[in-house]
Amino acid sequence: MSNEKVPVLVVGGAYTGLSTALGLASRGVRPLLVERRPTTSTLPKAWGLNARTMELLCTVPGMEEELKAAIGDAALPQLRNGASLVDSKLAEIDTAPLLAMMKALTPAPACFLSQATIEKIMRARAEHFGADLRYGTELVSWTQDADQVTATLRDVSDGSEYTVRADYLVAADGHTSPIRNQLGVAVEGGGKVGHIYVVTFEADLSAHFEEGRFSIVGIPGTGTSIIYDGSTLTLWVDYLPDQGQTDADFTEERCLERVRRAVGIPDLECRIVNARPFALNHQLAERFRVGRVLLAGDAAHACPPVGGQGGNLAIQDGYDVAWRLALVLTGQAGPALLDNYQAERRPVVNLTLEREVALLSVSEGRILATSDPTQPIPTPREFLGFRYHSPAIRTEPDDDGSLQEDPGTPTGRPGCRAPHVELTRDGRTLSTHHLFGREFVLLTDVTGADWADAAAKAADRQGITITTHRIGDGLQDEAGAWHTRYDVEPGGAVLVRPDSVIAWRSRTAAANPAHELDEALTAILARPVAP
Repeated sequence: MSNEKVPVLVVGGAYTGLSTALGLASRGVRPLLVERRPTTSTLPKAWGLNARTMELLCTVPGMEEELKAAIGDAALPQLRNGASLVDSKLAEIDTAPLLAMMKALTPAPACFLSQATIEKIMRARAEHFGADLRYGTELVSWTQDADQVTATLRDVSDGSEYTVRADYLVAADGHTSPIRNQLGVAVEGGGKVGHIYVVTFEADLSAHFEEGRFSIVGIPGTGTSIIYDGSTLTLWVDYLPDQGQTDADFTEERCLERVRRAVGIPDLECRIVNARPFALNHQLAERFRVGRVLLAGDAAHACPPVGGQGGNLAIQDGYDVAWRLALVLTGQAGPALLDNYQAERRPVVNLTLEREVALLSVSEGRILATSDPTQPIPTPREFLGFRYHSPAIRTEPDDDGSLQEDPGTPTGRPGCRAPHVELTRDGRTLSTHHLFGREFVLLTDVTGADWADAAAKAADRQGITITTHRIGDGLQDEAGAWHTRYDVEPGGAVLVRPDSVIAWRSRTAAANPAHELDEALTAILARPVAP
């Protein structure tokens, strides 16, 4: 295996790296992923994915079916607050309004699986598509020049080393990122903003949790919560080294005391399975790309896990990097498309980081769930209402430059996530989002025949694939929502990228649709039109 050549070397085998490898392999680009650990996560670590992350993952063939199979018929999550698990005044949070609102905004199923389960599914699908995933392999050193990245890898089992050359390197190596440090990329933010101890335990609490149902019990004022993911019990406890706490405060005996206090049963029979400290970090890299190296996930940004968005951002980064790299490596786009990754993601990610840090300061063990954007809770406005700005987005003259909008009243402006509209085809219900994910998609209506012809010609000229859907021709918009939610008149058209973001829009029919679309694609793909 000496002196191999691969298109992309991915360093890190958790959410970010797996998302990158999965996205590349499913698009026909075979990456090499290395991870020094022997396998994917064995501890739960985190739970659940937000709707945006699920929308993206479900565009990968087979992922929606695998995730739904793992989710099964599980009931909606149960969120409660009280003095302990057995507190007679334990209060349940009504999540029905929030979930009903989400159903109107997205076709994505709710997912409260553990990170360990999701990583196993992602790994299996990535390998199915041909990704070369080498767990038990670490990066020893690397260099880059104008043409490639050269890396030395080591097999952890026997210490043997070998060289790999790659067109690009994706740093998915965590918040301490040795790759980022070697690049000299500075980070901003609050640094370590807290610590937690995560204690996995076994006990018979079947009288208080429903088997297979995800549940969190917050214990306000204590910095403690109990998480049950349907099979595994975990205690999250604030860890305060700045107040003199050390690992000696989390021995097995002390962890038993904490579990029993949180449960509210002093003599609870319990076994501690695992206990580990985690730092809560707040940092944002000043740059997401340096030459042939792209930073993603925690290597690019990190935030406290209190709102559950760190893992979502990681998977979204991996997906974003993958579709861009696939277009660049196959000659469908210019390298400048990779620069737009930072321009688009960094401002949007920063809003989430700031929200998570704000949530950390008020939670104190409470479980919060709300759709109120004034509260420091991740809301649909944040993960479905984001707006990107870059040369790969054909911003309209009257654009206000905002980074968010209300996804319940979408504008259809370029840079926004394409709105969900329920459609029917041959009597079967589907979403506009079921049309996105693999290539560029042009949406128009039955009067947009000229746009369909223009898309075919532009695709041929640009050397890319564009799939055109004419709503009203096979696809029926029975509620009449398509024109309103995308803010186009009859005969207008919208171009949607592989990440289901609107790249360009013509609100009305055009005198020369082929020219308009070709001009837009030239800018979006960051390369000259072929002569």
